[in-house]
Amino acid sequence: MSQLNIQSLSQLPKQIRKPTYDVENTGRGIVHLGPGAFHRAHQAVYTDLAMSASGGNWKIDAVSLRSQDLRDKLATQDNLYSLVILDENPYIQAIAAFNNIFVLGDQREQVMSSMCDALTHIISLTITEKGYCLDSAGELDWSNSDIQKDKNSPDKPVSAIGLLVAVLKERKNSGADQLTIISCDNLSDNGTKLGKAVVTFANVIEPELGQWIASNICFPNTMVDSITPATSEELKQQTEKELGVEDAWPIQREAFTQWVIEDNFSGPRPDWEKVGVTFTQDVYLYEKAKLRVLNGTHSTLAYVGRLCDLETVYQAISEPSFEAFIRKLLVTEILPSIGATQEMDLAQYADDILQRYHNKHIRHFLSQIAWDGSQKLPFRILNTIRDNIQNKQSISLLCIPIAAWSLFILKQHSQGQQLVDPLAPELLELADKYSTEPLAFVDEILNLKSVFAELSNNSNFRSQVKQHVTTLANINKQNFAQILDDLT
Repeated sequence: MSQLNIQSLSQLPKQIRKPTYDVENTGRGIVHLGPGAFHRAHQAVYTDLAMSASGGNWKIDAVSLRSQDLRDKLATQDNLYSLVILDENPYIQAIAAFNNIFVLGDQREQVMSSMCDALTHIISLTITEKGYCLDSAGELDWSNSDIQKDKNSPDKPVSAIGLLVAVLKERKNSGADQLTIISCDNLSDNGTKLGKAVVTFANVIEPELGQWIASNICFPNTMVDSITPATSEELKQQTEKELGVEDAWPIQREAFTQWVIEDNFSGPRPDWEKVGVTFTQDVYLYEKAKLRVLNGTHSTLAYVGRLCDLETVYQAISEPSFEAFIRKLLVTEILPSIGATQEMDLAQYADDILQRYHNKHIRHFLSQIAWDGSQKLPFRILNTIRDNIQNKQSISLLCIPIAAWSLFILKQHSQGQQLVDPLAPELLELADKYSTEPLAFVDEILNLKSVFAELSNNSNFRSQVKQHVTTLANINKQNFAQILDDLT
């Protein structure tokens, strides 16, 4: 069977969505660090669509900091790949946004040449939170081994921060200052933190460079959102059958996708706004909405759902009692906490999120969403509770996921299941001590200042959580509909 490549692109079946720009003669304008599945399904797709909509030399040179897999697998495909959109009626897009795929360790010279070229106006990153080499306060972590290496050998960097500083040093010397650096990782204030880390490192290498970066290079904050399930053998077979050609590494993504970018650029950019990207001065508003509407209801579904032995988000939201409960939580307690805004239609956003949950093609496991509750709940639920207390709004339904979390810990302990949480030793020790006393257990849980801070001392909050512990203590797969109906 022939392969997916530029030659076979025009012969793909009619139902396959294809780029309409001149793939062979379009130049590079972006370098991306960390071309994993999320980037390939998200930013690269927006860029591909923007080139089809408006043209422009915006193809992407993708740079893998370590792995050779993507480069090697797409080498014989002219760097094309297919994307399956898991809509109600799934469809396939052929993506041609990649110009080259480099591996830093093998092709350092080509990487530097591409990143330093004045025709490159954007460097974007999806390198995971760990890749930014930050400490717990969000500052550059000088004890990080990669940062230490780059400090001692700044001309042969191994970290993304070191690489960016080396590139910016070259661009400063050549006058190629029309560059914007865009973090696309799921990290709050991602652009601000990245810019600060880069300037901090540059100041140590060459103080004048740090000043030049701070004055000339923009690091816009962004928010990204879309679920990208891993590529399976089944997906490979499905795409091969529908394309009529072989694709060495197809990917898949849910239909919902969101990219919000702070309108803060130091040079030109693709017409991303024509293909669904939101430009704003207030990324924080969108982050706040995502944390509270999406992540807050995700955690609620996870902890209540696992008490009922439900497995996935789709399975839980398909139960009318669960959907009614989540909808009431959103309308009465979560959306009011975000505040009125003309920029974002919050009711529509909440509807879009619920629609996402009904996607039968996405198996998003509640057990996985339930990980790291002690770290996630302060941002997803507790800040909403704080705002509602301050604004004299109801917190009753918001206290349910907190009660469910405590009962989830007891259940994991009683069944000998792993509890994935940074505080697991402490939480399991308490669960062992109060295994048959859920109210005493939740009292101890609510005393954890590292999680609840001043809310530990709020008697109204504490009493509502304990009331829900009593209600949910015996919830199961057979009776949850009645219990949730009573709660809402």
